[in-house]
Amino acid sequence: MNNKGTIVQWNHQKGFGFIQPQRGGDNVFFHISALVDRQSRPRINEGVYYELSTDSKGKKSAKSIIFVKPHSGMDKYTAPMSKAQGFSVLFLALVAGWVWLARCPYWVLIGYICLSIVTFAVYAHDKRAAQKDGWRTKEASLHLLALVGGWPGALWAQKILRHKSQKQPFKAILWLMIIANITVFIMIFTPFGYHWLHNATAFVSHLF
Repeated sequence: MNNKGTIVQWNHQKGFGFIQPQRGGDNVFFHISALVDRQSRPRINEGVYYELSTDSKGKKSAKSIIFVKPHSGMDKYTAPMSKAQGFSVLFLALVAGWVWLARCPYWVLIGYICLSIVTFAVYAHDKRAAQKDGWRTKEASLHLLALVGGWPGALWAQKILRHKSQKQPFKAILWLMIIANITVFIMIFTPFGYHWLHNATAFVSHLF
């Protein structure tokens, strides 16, 4: 590592930032995939060692980045909550509130929590399999878990484990599963959804 610098910019959501070289000159771009310790997250004004690489267009970027001061193994759990994680927490809080108001059976909330734990564990297993070139979990199975209610666990696994967090169209399909699951919840457990579903069923019955 013949280069040393300081992280001066970091976009946590998009996973990239810039390093200011200690020797001076233009800031160097880096992607999260260039970190040697991919379980940790960069911090502003943090010192790093790195190597320079050049892409096909001649643009310089940093690779093989090592933190001057090693991070704690708990960093991945204490990193700022993402919008997706916040959304999942908000949804579960709303479900809990709906249970408390006796508008929804308690087992629905328990189901979401249990399925989320299972989904997180499946993502962790799949990531280990990917690292060891082992037997992978089918993406269809991951999407099915999300559809039946494990999607909060999927969102947390993407953030903490950094697994399936960049791949498209996986992310797009995952959000379709989330929307479908929430739609079913609204249709079954809210007055608006119940009345809409009742009217739609009556309309279809009238047609036939």
